[in-house]
Amino acid sequence: MIFIAAILAIAIPNSTCHGRRRSRRSDFLNRHDTEQNLRDLCSRTDRSDVCLNILKSELHRFDNSDDRDIIDGVIDLATEKSKVIGEQLDQWFRDSNDDNLKEKYHSCSDSYNDVERNLQEIHRNLDSDDYRIISSQIDDAEERLNECKREFGSDSFDPGHVGDRNNELKLYLDMVRAASDRL
Repeated sequence: MIFIAAILAIAIPNSTCHGRRRSRRSDFLNRHDTEQNLRDLCSRTDRSDVCLNILKSELHRFDNSDDRDIIDGVIDLATEKSKVIGEQLDQWFRDSNDDNLKEKYHSCSDSYNDVERNLQEIHRNLDSDDYRIISSQIDDAEERLNECKREFGSDSFDPGHVGDRNNELKLYLDMVRAASDRL
């Protein structure tokens, strides 16, 4: 009886270790597949190197390498970026003493709120498996960014570098478009 207990005590930890090794290897392969899918997605954007840096820094968001998981993560990133920039615009609006700048910041903040709503709508359409209008929603969000860009124009005073922020969010929208094209 003692002999059987000793054999079981030795055998159980060994089998547990094998499972861990397989799990680590599986995690590595899943991570590799995810990174490859993100590379493929970023290659479909205008600034693939910047896109890949952003997504690799947020790799923990992409638990699986399937297209649905990736678009969910990309939409979440774009929504968060839109919120951050919109909040910054609101802060600049409150802090500015220049009525002309305040008007521009307010208008751009409204545009960013519209972009955020579009992204939320895209997410709802994904949840209902309605992919048909995603492209038009992205187009609408890009138009809102263009409205903000026109507010500041090329010759306008832009202490907050709103144009740079528009370009940054435009990349996130490009990532959403590239991810949605894979569905």
